[in-house]
Amino acid sequence: MASYSSSALAIAYGPQQWPLVDLYGFFNQAQTLDWSRTLVDAFGRGREYRPLHVLLVKLLYDIGGVHLWFYKTLVLLEFMAILTLLLWILRPTDRRRSVSVVVALGCVAGLHSSQILLGLLPGHSYALVTVLVLTAAALALEPRMNKAGWWFFPVTLAALLLLELGILVPAVVTALWLARAPGVSRTGVGATWTAVALYAVIRLSIGNQGDAFQWVESGLGFEDASQGELGETFANAPYLFAIYNLVASTLTVLFSEPRAGKYKFVESLLHGNTPAWLWFHVISSTLTTLVVASLVVLRKHCSSRDVQLVAFGLTLMAGGSALGFLYTRDRIAVLVGIGYAILLCVALAVLWERLARQHWGRMLGAAMAVVLACAWTVRDVETWFRVRDTAWETYVEWTDRYEGLGGLSRPQTPLLLQFRSAALFYASDDHRDDPDWTYTIFERGTAR
Repeated sequence: MASYSSSALAIAYGPQQWPLVDLYGFFNQAQTLDWSRTLVDAFGRGREYRPLHVLLVKLLYDIGGVHLWFYKTLVLLEFMAILTLLLWILRPTDRRRSVSVVVALGCVAGLHSSQILLGLLPGHSYALVTVLVLTAAALALEPRMNKAGWWFFPVTLAALLLLELGILVPAVVTALWLARAPGVSRTGVGATWTAVALYAVIRLSIGNQGDAFQWVESGLGFEDASQGELGETFANAPYLFAIYNLVASTLTVLFSEPRAGKYKFVESLLHGNTPAWLWFHVISSTLTTLVVASLVVLRKHCSSRDVQLVAFGLTLMAGGSALGFLYTRDRIAVLVGIGYAILLCVALAVLWERLARQHWGRMLGAAMAVVLACAWTVRDVETWFRVRDTAWETYVEWTDRYEGLGGLSRPQTPLLLQFRSAALFYASDDHRDDPDWTYTIFERGTAR
């Protein structure tokens, strides 16, 4: 499953180019600073404290320069690693469990929150933190790791220094320990929280602290709100905006609504112009959520392993949503979506096993699995189209939108000229001429 998905996505990844808007943030510093200055800058940053990511970008630049094939390969390998780790964690034991795992992996690949994992980014912190969180869970579920709790320390510290989402590693390990996972002991839990303490010491003593809370442009209601509008609206009660973002990060996975904080489905209903693909998103996610919700009734029929997986999934959903309190984006819910898929796997397997005790129940369980598998397969195909569309949108950044995005006002460095020359030479196909039906049933990443 992992190799098949990555192979299919490799085709869509072929014409990808570096995005203009992120060019300087990724490579300019890596090119101009030596290692000693990079080290000082990485650990001396402010509000977004991600020193390991800065160092990783520098390392990758020194190894692979700006060769696209190098970074594209890394993105696909990271995505394959995520699916492989999930397969190892879910570890099917029979036919029904195997089908449930396939549906869950399809859910991960098809969720809009997972699209950040396929972004062409050097030192891809979202993907790497996801790998580390899943690695920690895999270690905690492996009985042979019970006597090697110290392994959780470097995994936790690396995740924290990469991205703020790394705080989910100690939360996951603690939740699995409370659920009696065989591979984690008090030593392992202590190792994760020791890493958190060391991270706090490093950040508070070396880092240049920024404001704890800053207004960031975000979706609110039916439209985007600017920093000034949000500050004016929630100045006296910022916690209300934090609650809004937390709820939005949860609902966007449960029902595919809202998207980036905006209730597009509700707005389209009010205007009577809801596209077919949006109906499909909401309906498929709602059906999936109903299956996940069956765990409330079926919890007494879960095995000890199922209980541990449920604890893992719930921790990812709750913790991932909570970390989006500052603002909401689809990408913030990436681990929320993975937790949701884990819960889906357990719920579908247990529900199917209970239904299979009756002849009619076997038919109903099989039909339910087929419907969910087909729904998420369609959304997986949509992911393929969106990756493909990104290549065209990137090409447009270097051509039609170049001036509007400030390309001419940037310093015309050799690096910038090299990137633009490559983008113009390897022109992407214009996907706006695709058949009409692809724009009807799929959410496309480019306009007609």
